[in-house]
Amino acid sequence: MNVREIPRRDMNEVLQDPWVDTGRRPWISGDIAYVPVRDGYPYTMALKERRRKGRGYQKIGSVIAFHGEKPDWDVVSEVIDRHKPEAVIWYRGHRGEMRIPEITVLYGEVSDTMHKESGIIYHLNPAVVMFSQGNREEKRRIAGLVKPGERICDMFAGIGYFSLPMAKAGGHVHAIEINPDAVYFLQKNILANNLGSRVMVSPGDCRDHITGIYDRIHMGYYDAAKFLATALQHAGPGTMIHVHGIGDNTGEIKEQLDMAGVLAVMNQRIIKKIGPGKVHTVTDLVIK
Repeated sequence: MNVREIPRRDMNEVLQDPWVDTGRRPWISGDIAYVPVRDGYPYTMALKERRRKGRGYQKIGSVIAFHGEKPDWDVVSEVIDRHKPEAVIWYRGHRGEMRIPEITVLYGEVSDTMHKESGIIYHLNPAVVMFSQGNREEKRRIAGLVKPGERICDMFAGIGYFSLPMAKAGGHVHAIEINPDAVYFLQKNILANNLGSRVMVSPGDCRDHITGIYDRIHMGYYDAAKFLATALQHAGPGTMIHVHGIGDNTGEIKEQLDMAGVLAVMNQRIIKKIGPGKVHTVTDLVIK
């Protein structure tokens, strides 16, 4: 069953949308709703029927990725029979500031693959750089906020997860990324999506390359709040900053704002569940 992973509080707002498969019931787990998707519409992940107790997996190009506990071989075997992937991996997490994936290959051989999402092409190697389909709706939300001509900084660009949707929406994006492997795929993805005129890439530490004042600053990193002081130096009245994190980090964000003497309107939302008792959040700041 194909589903979209959305915040539970948003479920009632989407149930009348044309992509919803009304013949199946949504599945709720904590603050996350898994809404069935009709054939032909984009989806976040594929779930087996309920007898698998909701265990899902992600399709990343020609690779199937499992999260959470290591799947049993019968589950892996069923996925292989159904999708004929080049590889099946168990994603255990990521490490360090370069967000290097920690995976176990359960089947096949992982190599470069091409994944298409919301009309955007992403080239990547899931064993080398991370990719989360659970952020799909958040990418769409951010792209929907972008106004044509905005000057945007993506401080942790990765392979272009948010840089590409923001550029496609009409923004001029300064994409900064410290991981050389991610930079390689970022540049490849810019070309693949014909966005060379809208994305400028700076390889290295965002604190060394961010410059000027931006209309929007995107901080797609779980420890983003630790870099907020840098972002605030490049924000003016009306600048919107998107600060990602784990759980409620609004206290740390407010502390950074107070230290910088900056006032902002703050709104936090849950993007997805990332583990037992843990959620991925984003806090939108509008600088006064």
